Amino acid sequence: MHLYADGINQVTLSNNNLRIQLVQSGPNETVIESGTLILPASQAAAIVNGLTQTLNQLDEQLKAQQAATTH
Repeated sequence: MHLYADGINQVTLSNNNLRIQLVQSGPNETVIESGTLILPASQAAAIVNGLTQTLNQLDEQLKAQQAATTH
């Protein structure tokens, strides 16, 4: 399943699960709920850290590509 989100509305902890309510920007500045990402609380930090590392690597690759095209 694919899920598009451009924001987070709410984060809660329930039954040892982290629930992250994801939202999309709708028309006329409305917010539309797009789904809930549920992570085991015991794994949430590792997952978030993994995403952070991956996004940092992607950012470095994009910067390198931009530098290569401007030179």
